[in-house]
Amino acid sequence: MPSNSNNNTSKPRTRYQIIKDGWGNRPNFQYSYGLKMTPEDIEEGNLILDEFVRIEREEWEERQREDAARRR
Repeated sequence: MPSNSNNNTSKPRTRYQIIKDGWGNRPNFQYSYGLKMTPEDIEEGNLILDEFVRIEREEWEERQREDAARRR
């Protein structure tokens, strides 16, 4: 997974942002996982992206909790 360059105050990246930051475009993302631009492979690519989004959201939420605890 490409690194997340977001700081603590920004929101988690979207699918589009993850693709743009890590691969430049959707075809490059697909091909990097051995997937083609067929409907079935795009669906599989979306599942991969959904996991990236989930992980980023969890990391973002943890940073928010840590920041809130430091401010107390």
